[in-house]
Amino acid sequence: MGKYPLNLILGAMGLLSTVNLAAQPQYDYSNMQREKLDRGVVAVKSGNSVFVSWRFFDTDPEDTQFEVWRNGIKKASSVRTSSNYRDSSGSAGDEYFVVAKRGNGEGMDTSKVVKAWSDVYMTVDIDRPALVKMNGSEVTYSPNDCSVGDVDADGEYEIILKWEPSNSQDNSKGGKTANVYFDCYKLDGTKLWRIDMGQNIRAGAHYTQFMVYDLDGDGMAEMACKTAPGTVDGKGHYVSEAGVTEDIRTVDNSRAYANSGGWILNGPEFLTVFSGKTGEALTTIDYYPSRGITTNDPSSSALDQIWGDNYGNRCDRYLACVAYLDGKKPSLVMCRGYYTRAYLVAYDFDGKQLVERWKYNSIKSGSNELYGQGNHNLSVADVDGDGCDEIIYGSAALDHDGTFLHSTRRGHGDAIHVGDLDPDRPGLEIFQVHESSPYGFTLRDARTGEILVEKSASGDTGRGVAADVSAVTRGAEMWSSANDDVYSVNGDVAGQGKPSCNFRIFWDGDVLEEVLDGTKLDKYGSGRLMTFYNYGASTACNGTKNTPCLQADILGDWREEVILYNSDCTKLNIFTTTTPTEYRVPTLMQDHIYRMGVVWQNVAYNQPPHLGYYLPDSVKAAIYHVGGPLEQQAVVGDSIEEIRFKMKGGTAVALYSRGLPTGVTIKKDTKDELGLTYVVSGVPKVAKSCDFEVYSSGGAESASVFGRIDVSVSDGIGAVESSDDEWISLSSTYFDNSISMELNMSNSDKITVSLFASSGSKVAEKSFGASCGEGCVMNGLEGLSSGMYILRADNGSEVRTFKVVKK
Repeated sequence: MGKYPLNLILGAMGLLSTVNLAAQPQYDYSNMQREKLDRGVVAVKSGNSVFVSWRFFDTDPEDTQFEVWRNGIKKASSVRTSSNYRDSSGSAGDEYFVVAKRGNGEGMDTSKVVKAWSDVYMTVDIDRPALVKMNGSEVTYSPNDCSVGDVDADGEYEIILKWEPSNSQDNSKGGKTANVYFDCYKLDGTKLWRIDMGQNIRAGAHYTQFMVYDLDGDGMAEMACKTAPGTVDGKGHYVSEAGVTEDIRTVDNSRAYANSGGWILNGPEFLTVFSGKTGEALTTIDYYPSRGITTNDPSSSALDQIWGDNYGNRCDRYLACVAYLDGKKPSLVMCRGYYTRAYLVAYDFDGKQLVERWKYNSIKSGSNELYGQGNHNLSVADVDGDGCDEIIYGSAALDHDGTFLHSTRRGHGDAIHVGDLDPDRPGLEIFQVHESSPYGFTLRDARTGEILVEKSASGDTGRGVAADVSAVTRGAEMWSSANDDVYSVNGDVAGQGKPSCNFRIFWDGDVLEEVLDGTKLDKYGSGRLMTFYNYGASTACNGTKNTPCLQADILGDWREEVILYNSDCTKLNIFTTTTPTEYRVPTLMQDHIYRMGVVWQNVAYNQPPHLGYYLPDSVKAAIYHVGGPLEQQAVVGDSIEEIRFKMKGGTAVALYSRGLPTGVTIKKDTKDELGLTYVVSGVPKVAKSCDFEVYSSGGAESASVFGRIDVSVSDGIGAVESSDDEWISLSSTYFDNSISMELNMSNSDKITVSLFASSGSKVAEKSFGASCGEGCVMNGLEGLSSGMYILRADNGSEVRTFKVVKK
């Protein structure tokens, strides 16, 4: 991205603002490990037609076009400006595939063949664990959080599902819980493996944060999470067998460590990386830190001294994420504690071993760092523009190297949203609700922690959302459980009657976000779009948090899918939009901040992922003038001073020009994360004053930039000093009523001499023959005004020009 202020011209309204992009995320995607996905084609029977959509990639050329085939017959030959198509004669069960081609017709790739769904959702059969009896009561299982990863390198996401027992508990409450299970399913319902977390991992939202991602770069995703003695991997082996120490490998896997209250306050704690393909434990290490910091078996008084309570509430609050700490490859970050102490440790995985990158400890109250600042969730983003990920830990943040970055000291909260929430100021922003006085919510600068907007409340503000749900104000709107107001990113009241305080989502055809609350999908100001419960008795999870099992862009075009489960817990129901859109946007999973958000979405109190850029500015063409004067003087035969533009917009958008001087053109130059660079350059051939326009075309909305180039005739066509072999020389460059010159006619029969005003208009012309010699005179110039003129001589093969001045 550029490191200079840019003039941003947006849309037909001509909105002009100055944006400093130095603090924007600056990921070098060309040097980052990235997923290799297929086109993700999905076809859905919708009314009397079939809606087909597919992935567009940020690496696809601008002129990419798509063919849509049904049952071996081409239905669409050139879909250019979107990545969806409505087949008005399609039926359920029809087979579709998509062919990507360059603008010249050269083939790029052909998708897999998919069958059209018969309804607006697809089902994945799942294997519900058998009920168990504990203390005389039946314990049943329901699907809980999901994550996705390509575990077998086929370009398609698989689903990793967490099974939650009905007696799961919050840390603050006692009670023994049944085992937690993880399954992996392909989208066709094939079950790849099951992991049994065992009796020494308590069930509840804060205990097991599972990270699904390709940690070693082999193209296949792994899963990593906290484990314990008794955890059994997908191959039926104890994870301790993959231990890196003899103590781990010889642990007693039959021993139960839960106390009479159900809390697990003693015994070994592990961290295991599992193969996503087989569920096999690849490596197991000791979890850092242990609950007693230096011991697995702290006394009650030691726990109280360390964590502030002695029953396992604060010591067993876990968070986790994946972050590109070096800007190139993923690291696994495991966290413990946030009400008081906070511990984070980062690891790199090479396919066999976890290697510690850094540790961070914040163990002292009032340290002005992470102590007491964490949320029930976290986020990952490059907040300082160095191309490496930072970790947003509630009201504080850590730099990519594990050093403290900033803290607002506003303490713990239940919800956080990080993205380009205010597109008209540098960098990213962080929205957070607060549990401590003065409560309410804050919007802060993600790089510095500076509070930009603060809205206090009378008590614990447990819910809040930042999402761009209205076109009335630019950027995200913000609201919380504190009151009914909706605020702009400037802190002004932008509306009343807030939407639900849960998830944001891209669903319909515009570039605004919708809101998702359990099984209810609404559009702000318009009402209900979808009630998922009406389809397959779809159900949300996590109790009052009412979240989907997963929300992510896992299929089709850039709109997001919602994964829920049916009422008898035997199927996952996957919903995708069937609303056409005119916008062609790369799959959201290729935006790094969004992709990392999908990884951490299952952590504790689930939060939705956000893009690292402002979508309306990406698909509604934006032109940045970045160099060279928009208004300039030029001369015939001399290159103009280059004028440079950056263009952002949907990848079907390109820049064009009209009104440029003859000989001056606009061409594509380079491309980076900010967009394409276009250069206006060339050599004017005709003297003329030209009002020009550089404009976008191919998107849903256009943008324009205007300028003026005044071209006059000059000596820029190659005039040189006279010499012995020159065929023209002037007796003087000043004249009154005539201009005298000496002409060498040895190489030509005729020399034509023309005189031009500085405006480019011809005011006199005379041709000279072989008899002229030294006495060549252009007469009849009495009526000309004083000033500069251009004398142009043409001998039929060469041209010479001179600046001359009438006295």
